[in-house]
Amino acid sequence: MALIDELRHGQTEIQKHLDLPKHRKAVAERIREFYKAKGVEVEDALVEQGVRSYFATRLTYDVPTLRWWERRLARLYIDRKQWLKGTLIWTPIILWSLYAWSQVISSHVEQRRYTQADLISMRSQLDSRSQQLYTQRDRLGRLHEQVTSARVPAADRMLEKAMELLEKAQKLTLISLPEKAVPEDQRSLADSNKVFAARNSLNAATNAMDALQVQLDDVSRVLLGNQKLNALVGRTSYSPISKAVPEVLTEAAKARSALDQADTVGVATALAAVDRLERLIEQNSLSPTYLAALESARGAVGKMGLNPADAAQFEPLFTSVDRAINAQDASAATRSLKDIDQLLTFAKTPLKLDVVSRAGEKSMIERNYDPTGGKSWYLLTEATDAAGNVVQVPITSRETGEKRYAKVFGVRVSEATYQEVKKDKLADGHVDNRSMGSKDANALGLKFVKGRTTGNPDYILEW
Repeated sequence: MALIDELRHGQTEIQKHLDLPKHRKAVAERIREFYKAKGVEVEDALVEQGVRSYFATRLTYDVPTLRWWERRLARLYIDRKQWLKGTLIWTPIILWSLYAWSQVISSHVEQRRYTQADLISMRSQLDSRSQQLYTQRDRLGRLHEQVTSARVPAADRMLEKAMELLEKAQKLTLISLPEKAVPEDQRSLADSNKVFAARNSLNAATNAMDALQVQLDDVSRVLLGNQKLNALVGRTSYSPISKAVPEVLTEAAKARSALDQADTVGVATALAAVDRLERLIEQNSLSPTYLAALESARGAVGKMGLNPADAAQFEPLFTSVDRAINAQDASAATRSLKDIDQLLTFAKTPLKLDVVSRAGEKSMIERNYDPTGGKSWYLLTEATDAAGNVVQVPITSRETGEKRYAKVFGVRVSEATYQEVKKDKLADGHVDNRSMGSKDANALGLKFVKGRTTGNPDYILEW
């Protein structure tokens, strides 16, 4: 029901406004009644003018006039999305800046404050820094001599930087302080500034001396690395190792380059390169003695001036040592080096070759090869040095192919020579004409007396 009444009321109001003549007449009646109630007679023309005035402004809105601050607030409210965004961004920045500046100002003021204890402490620090500078200056002088002799470019440059830091630290320690701390209300601005400057200089001097200490330590480390590198490449075993393993030469060059540029690549990097070289040498060194001995043996053979055929007999032994070193076989390397040494000793020694002529020992052998019926004849021979000592001779057996050192070996001769020596021994039990030949110093080949055998006879080792 309430809804129906409300709708009827609204419809009535609408009809009232839409029925303009009736509404104008009602307005005119109200105007007359208003003035009539006050006892005033109003002409119809004035009433009509009032009705027109009423209807002229009936459906219009006049904006009220705002004062300047009201207009400013309204504009801020309307544009709030724009200025609130900027405020949220800049407010923290401004607040933090204000805080930072307040701390700077506070610190600036605080650093100009001092007590007598502060002055004593700063003088003590100054004395300590001066003593430290003296020690660093002395160390720098000693390092200068070492760097000059070491000739490492990076060390030279690093030492120059150290000198610059030393000069900087020395200048920073040239400070003055007030004689004593007077009450704050009696202090001069100059004294406060002295204390402020002294504090800053001491801090800067400390930083400079710390940097100087690091620089001097780095120079020392580079020099030690250079000494280590020189020691590595100066080893007796370095040359044979570097020839056997070319990578060693490459790593040595890298280590030298890293040390020469240690101020740019870093001291730690340069020292690591030297350590890599050391590890590589150790890894590829079965034993420095083996490689050194091999190189020494090669040199000894070269100095002997052997003919090509004799020199070629050493090559299999050299190859055997190389193979043993590469295989990390110490026992094989040792055996091969002993073989080289034994052959070298034999080659160096001049020898005399004679038929064996001792009681109870054979001097000759006759071989019968059944079923062919073939025969061959051999004189049993020994080699002696200048002192008369019997020397073992490397012999390869014609019959077995075995090669070994033997004190007595059979040399094939003709039947006539065999019969001649046999007759000689049967006569008195001794061989009077014993000479078979000789061996020259610095040679491996045996030379036989012409007529007793061929130039390159066969040998046997068993009988």
